[in-house]
Amino acid sequence: MRDSVYTPGAGHQPPVLAGRSELLRNWDLMLNDATARGRVRARDIILVGPRGVGKTAALSAIATRSARQGIEVVGLQAVVGQAGLVESLLDRARALAEAGEGPWRRARHALERIAAVNMSVAGFGAGISTRETGATPRLDAGTLAAALATVAEEVRKDAPTGGLLITVDEMQVAAPADLAIIAAALHRLNVDHPSAVVVFAGTGLPMTPDRLRQAGVTHPDRLFQLEDIPLALSPEDTRYAITEPAREHGVTWDPGALDQLARLTNGYPAHVQLFADAAWSAATGPDRITLHDVDASLPDVTAMLTRRTLGPRWDRITDRQMEFAAAVALLGGDVPIATVATALGKKQGEISWIRDDLIKEGDLYSPRRGYIALTVPLFADFILARYSQDQQGRATALLTLEQMSANVDAKPSPGTPVTPPPSPRALPATEEPQP
Repeated sequence: MRDSVYTPGAGHQPPVLAGRSELLRNWDLMLNDATARGRVRARDIILVGPRGVGKTAALSAIATRSARQGIEVVGLQAVVGQAGLVESLLDRARALAEAGEGPWRRARHALERIAAVNMSVAGFGAGISTRETGATPRLDAGTLAAALATVAEEVRKDAPTGGLLITVDEMQVAAPADLAIIAAALHRLNVDHPSAVVVFAGTGLPMTPDRLRQAGVTHPDRLFQLEDIPLALSPEDTRYAITEPAREHGVTWDPGALDQLARLTNGYPAHVQLFADAAWSAATGPDRITLHDVDASLPDVTAMLTRRTLGPRWDRITDRQMEFAAAVALLGGDVPIATVATALGKKQGEISWIRDDLIKEGDLYSPRRGYIALTVPLFADFILARYSQDQQGRATALLTLEQMSANVDAKPSPGTPVTPPPSPRALPATEEPQP
């Protein structure tokens, strides 16, 4: 069938934002209270979760819903090695102020006070930096807070239910100075401008709260409402994400096809879109997707996933990271860190640096205290299919899967339930990955 209704790919908005109804409902309720009473009722949120779970899609939905009621939305993207977030905000303010009449232009004088910048001259924002370099003026959190409050006040002159929403995607890669000044400005808004309708929403990987603490934000859980976005949708939400977009176009899924797709993706949102899109494209239709269609699509979609995502990451992984990831995969993909240490014949302190490096790369995350899990569910199958061959001939002597299993059987971690290691499985219905 042509014209797939699914939207695979990083950051793409899915046709149905399954599993996020409560999150969006709570945002709507909070926004209603904030527009009525100001910062005193605002709840700044950070959507925290692994890659591929739909954080950016949820943030986009929050921004869209806010804009519909007259909220002025300024969306920022944290990028490694590029201009800081506050610099981007200043640049955006300049562009909006110069675009014509409106709240940003009317708030120009308040914005001019940010870092002693004069918006009345061309090139406002050029050379402005929050970093301590030479004679560049330092940005004051109180001044930034006052400017944002003024913009929100000007917005409300045009839209009584309006205000200002600042969003930041991928906060974990933002410069510490930017995280610190944004957090400080939000705090000054609470203290100095309790009636201002200014709210904040961001996204970040699970280590984002630690990044905030390292930047000097002592209690990020008090300043921000940290919303955990789970790795997998519930079975019901997975099926809804698959069937509802199709139903709206007069297409149905056979129950067997739906069960197969739910099993293959494990409810991982990025793969729900990817595999559903592949099945749709493979289906002969015209108004039905069968188990045969799903199975027919698997070789191509799994080969593509291996070629574009899993394979390249595996090829870049270091020897010790490879061994650690193999232990996690062997033990079920979601396992106590103590059991991983046992499988590797190490103490937890000896492998903590490897765990931290894999978390920074986005391969692992901590679903709960004391546990570690693979971010991409299908990575476990891929690792188990590749490891025995690839660990041979490495510069570092690595344990075999059999040795890891023997270590767990011989010495279970005290007080920790040990998950029986599954047998290595190949990726579903595709060629055996080649090194």
